[in-house]
Amino acid sequence: MNLLTLTTTACMTALVAAPAFSFEFNNNDCEVSLEGKMNWQNNTLTVQLEDDTTLRITPDHVLTLNGTEPTLTDEQQQWVSTYYTQIDTAIPMTLNITYDALELAGTAVNEALGEIFGVDNGLSAGTDDLFLSLRQKMNQHFYDEYGQVRISTDDFEDDGWFNDTWDNQFEAQVEDLLANSAGKILIAIGTQMLSDENGFDDFEQRMENWEEDFEQRVEAQAATLEDDAHALCNVLQKADYVENKMQKQIPGLATLNVFTIEGSSQLPM
Repeated sequence: MNLLTLTTTACMTALVAAPAFSFEFNNNDCEVSLEGKMNWQNNTLTVQLEDDTTLRITPDHVLTLNGTEPTLTDEQQQWVSTYYTQIDTAIPMTLNITYDALELAGTAVNEALGEIFGVDNGLSAGTDDLFLSLRQKMNQHFYDEYGQVRISTDDFEDDGWFNDTWDNQFEAQVEDLLANSAGKILIAIGTQMLSDENGFDDFEQRMENWEEDFEQRVEAQAATLEDDAHALCNVLQKADYVENKMQKQIPGLATLNVFTIEGSSQLPM
């Protein structure tokens, strides 16, 4: 097997093992998906309903429909406030999971290079720059010039940031890093082989043995991410429950249906 191919395979194993977060995760707790057009900016929630009604909830929990504030009962206002609060809670949780997944991915790739070539391999600076670049792109996308979060349902589409955009940019930059570092990789491989009496055969076997257990070790490190995903699921279950209440109890919101939670019961608040 080609030496560079071996190295690329090992690093891509690290890439796959580090779990990129997908919003439409499916586990034993719930399957979450988003519909319609929702936007969060300046701590204000805006939803475009199917009947072209624009729903807006401000940070002080004031609901307007097409710019007009309806008269709400205390119970209806409570549903509005709870709906806003659940989304306000879910958004930073979602971003934190994504950033933590990026950090775990960076750790995984650096660990792969360190395991194969040693800690002082000369490649860590490149991987650090790679993940700094990705984090900066995410910051530019999700935060405005005032540091306020901005996010929309477009980010959760199949080609959105939380799915293909994240994965594709990550994979493309890792591949570019490996291609641009081919010389350093070959030097590191040569150094490793010269330090081993059995040369290439032992080096190849060590890489294969490493690949066998690497994914399990990364998955163990990802346990916290899984716990956070379960916690996020619970928040979104509550948002979906409240959304159903708003549909039924507040005139003009019959077509409000941002959240769909399947495979789980919706518990009363």
